[in-house]
Amino acid sequence: DDGNVELFMQAGFARYGDELICFRPAERPLPQPLTEEEVGQLGIRPVGQTDAIALYRLYAAVTPAPVQRLEMSRVADWEPQQSGTLMPRSSLTPILRFADVEAFLQEAPEGASDPTALQGFVQVGVAKEDQPHYLRILARPGVDAGPLVRFGLGVIAARTERRDHRHERGVIAPVRTYESPLEHRLEEEEFSTIATVTLLMKETLVRVA
Repeated sequence: DDGNVELFMQAGFARYGDELICFRPAERPLPQPLTEEEVGQLGIRPVGQTDAIALYRLYAAVTPAPVQRLEMSRVADWEPQQSGTLMPRSSLTPILRFADVEAFLQEAPEGASDPTALQGFVQVGVAKEDQPHYLRILARPGVDAGPLVRFGLGVIAARTERRDHRHERGVIAPVRTYESPLEHRLEEEEFSTIATVTLLMKETLVRVA
């Protein structure tokens, strides 16, 4: 904010991207979850143990090569862990605490030239503290992310009702600027951009005996 970026750069950090923080106020009711038939037609299913390579390929299709190099993403980062966490990283994940974290993927449509190429990824986090719920979307370039956003909001609605979480927390979603036009699909679902975060990194050397 303001001069903070310059201070970090003076300390040896390099700017490698920006992230839009989008927020959907709690005053706007969450949409009803999609039906099983609608989910099936969209090709959406939960992430499984064998999906890491396909998810990594999706990440590589969305993320510029310099950012991939800096963030050092590996195939293993996309394997579901016991904590339920998965890539992709965002500026918000280190400070958010969730009761539930779930991940879903969207498979290629029937007749696609590459049936193994995933179309999208959805990560949802249901808040357990005084914070918004969390939504993270990855969509392959050229894929309409609108259905993925609606699906993710529906999952949050279902989980909050099932676990008796209150709805007045809203939903927050980070979007990297190179993931555009994803922010427009969020705007169509009543999100608005409330902040822009600068992503910085400092590479350091370690002396090894």
